[in-house]
Amino acid sequence: MIRRTAIVSLAWACAALTAMCQPAWALGIEAPYSAHATPPNVDWVQVCGAWPAPRDESPGGGTYRVVHASQYAQSFIYVQWLQRDRSDSAIEVATVGVPEINNDHAEWQLSRLRCQATAQGIRITAKAESGHEDGTFDVTLEAGHRPGDLRYRSTPARRTTVSPPPSRPGGSQRLTAPKTP
Repeated sequence: MIRRTAIVSLAWACAALTAMCQPAWALGIEAPYSAHATPPNVDWVQVCGAWPAPRDESPGGGTYRVVHASQYAQSFIYVQWLQRDRSDSAIEVATVGVPEINNDHAEWQLSRLRCQATAQGIRITAKAESGHEDGTFDVTLEAGHRPGDLRYRSTPARRTTVSPPPSRPGGSQRLTAPKTP
């Protein structure tokens, strides 16, 4: 029969030994939420289609990602060109937004977002509603294979009372990502 003092002594020894040890990190540690977290305003993300490597021998090719965020009933939309590195981690090559939509005073709310791969890249379509007046219009974004190549087009929907955000004459506008040094 084990004496009570032996059990207490053993408990104290275990506690002391535990206090002296540094925490050990196992190979299978759980990744915290913050390692994969997105900003709370992001409410829609879709990987949509692939862009090919350039014809020259430089590395390239990857996937497109469309990101939609909302703040104060305003939509913000971005198209990203992503690549995978040697460790299979995603690397952002380019991100382009649409100034006419992402303007915080525009108050356009996008709905019915759809993304479709095409031979030239991807096509994103959405229905936009004005926060200032009653009116809707259709938005089309077309992203090309070259990172940063994005075209914006808007067309009034039936029975609209407000005009869509301005675009270049002819109804479309080419947007490009800023050059990085």
